[in-house]
Amino acid sequence: MSKSLKSKIYRLLDKTEDETILNQLMEDVAFYATKKDITDDLSPAQQKEFSKAIQEADNKETMTWDKFKEEMNEWRKK
Repeated sequence: MSKSLKSKIYRLLDKTEDETILNQLMEDVAFYATKKDITDDLSPAQQKEFSKAIQEADNKETMTWDKFKEEMNEWRKK
């Protein structure tokens, strides 16, 4: 099964000339081939902060886009 599937993928790749598609495919394959998630490189403190942010979003404890932009503009002025 694996060899047959690889052959089909190779044939599709050989026929594809669109560089955008090939780049996207490369990114996707590299991501899954390494079996690595962006969160794998986070420190324990960062993972905790990330989990808290997800929980806040799940609980609808978020700010509007306009409020975010307003706060970013204030931050830039400091």
